[in-house]
Amino acid sequence: MPVPKEYQSLFSRWCAERVPGRARASLQVGYSIRGDQVTIVRRRPPRFPELNEVWSSTPIAQLRHNDPEQGMWRIYRRVDDRWERYDHPPATMPEPLLAEIAGDPGAVFWT
Repeated sequence: MPVPKEYQSLFSRWCAERVPGRARASLQVGYSIRGDQVTIVRRRPPRFPELNEVWSSTPIAQLRHNDPEQGMWRIYRRVDDRWERYDHPPATMPEPLLAEIAGDPGAVFWT
């Protein structure tokens, strides 16, 4: 089951709040939705814009809806080239999981 559309504005707002306006020319946080997964990415401009106009994207975290059961959300973190479940209880809403990612108490998301 796909991510409910009403969460898109929440994810957009959360990502925009991660980076102050004055820094957005050199760093952005974004997200993409694929099915029931929301992937949070860090974006940086190209080092040599004259060679490549595409910003690079590094996956930071992933929220999965309906995991472990219908209506629940769970966090995954990137380890090498795969997603690994992050040690945090699932939630009925994505907000507490986004707060965990923002605070990054284990220094696993933003390092």
